[in-house]
Amino acid sequence: MRPIRILRIHSWDGRIGGAENYVHAIDRALAPRGFESRLLSLVSTLPDTAAPAEAFIRVPPPRPRRYLSDLRARGPVARAITEACREFAPDLIHLHHFDAAFAEVAAALQPTRVPILFTAHDAELVCPNGQLVRPGGIICEGGIRPRCRFTGCPVGWGLPYELAQRAVFDRYLAPRIRAYLCPSESLCRYLGAHGYRPTVHLPSFAALPQEIARAAPDYPEPSEPLTIGFLGRVELYKGLHDLVDAVVLLRRRLAGVRLAIAGAGAADRELDQYLAERGVADVTRHYGVVGGPAKEEFFRSIHLLVVPSNKFENTPLSAMEAMARARPVVGTDIGGIPEVLGADLAGLVVPISSPGRLADVLEHLLTHRPEAIRLGQLARQRALQVYTEDHHVDRLVEVYRTVLGSPTLPRSPSPR
Repeated sequence: MRPIRILRIHSWDGRIGGAENYVHAIDRALAPRGFESRLLSLVSTLPDTAAPAEAFIRVPPPRPRRYLSDLRARGPVARAITEACREFAPDLIHLHHFDAAFAEVAAALQPTRVPILFTAHDAELVCPNGQLVRPGGIICEGGIRPRCRFTGCPVGWGLPYELAQRAVFDRYLAPRIRAYLCPSESLCRYLGAHGYRPTVHLPSFAALPQEIARAAPDYPEPSEPLTIGFLGRVELYKGLHDLVDAVVLLRRRLAGVRLAIAGAGAADRELDQYLAERGVADVTRHYGVVGGPAKEEFFRSIHLLVVPSNKFENTPLSAMEAMARARPVVGTDIGGIPEVLGADLAGLVVPISSPGRLADVLEHLLTHRPEAIRLGQLARQRALQVYTEDHHVDRLVEVYRTVLGSPTLPRSPSPR
């Protein structure tokens, strides 16, 4: 009996992030469970590494060059998908994102009778820029419509492209998708409200080294510099200006506080400039992109982690990784961030774009060591019980087998 075959299609920009690490980890985890996986990655920049069964298809870089090319129904992407369906003969097709070459993806998949699943790694199905926050910190109800041009959101003149993308998806793919998998309940609610159903809440996971899973790391001693950590892509929507402002406020009360930043991104230079302008460049350590021993060094050096995003976040991997290492996490109240922290840790949630409130919570945790240790232990317990690879993959396999073995599973209606 041959293994169940899953064809996965993923579009990204060539920079390894949470979604890419997730897709690769799932590929590795499915093989021992009776699945054979093939991965087609649509990239504008070829990455340094690839998964064992990953094939890359080059697409133009994002805007503006991509605007017209993505509307083309036939081209190299459509041919590659059609060939993969013919040669690999998948039992199920799993889409991760619907971004680059979307018309080609839809044209290639429309004739197939193979069940399709869609994992929503972000909010771009219901928001032109995936942020779900309008200027002024107003949480948006979502929906990609002409009115988005007049709300002040940064989508600007890219809106016609987004409207075209959604029209293609809604007409050709949405009626074929058997379920939408969402890492956060927040995104489940958004998708369901706009007609993308049925949704399945499938929490993500943090892949942990065995030594970290077996023994909790020691919490830093009081004699060590009080250090606040950030781990993730260096992008402005991650709330890095708010974090820097909070550290400036905090240092007026606790002069020895330091900041550690791990990660890289498009806003690296702007962040460096802002740190210098605010006078905290000399107390900030940049780790760059971390992995393996460098990541463990980063976590050992920090007393807590901050997820200060001021735009929609699904389920931040950095929060799960810090929780597994018994570090308390302070996150903003948007998207799936509060869900990751859980009800027991609700005191660590602060409003978006509120450096003053963030500084207050950070001061409390840094000056109340027993409370920080208690919250860190709760965080670790939650991470090891809920956010594990086995827990996630077991649930994903259950979804796969349900879709493949249940022809009466309700199909999602065409969105409004």
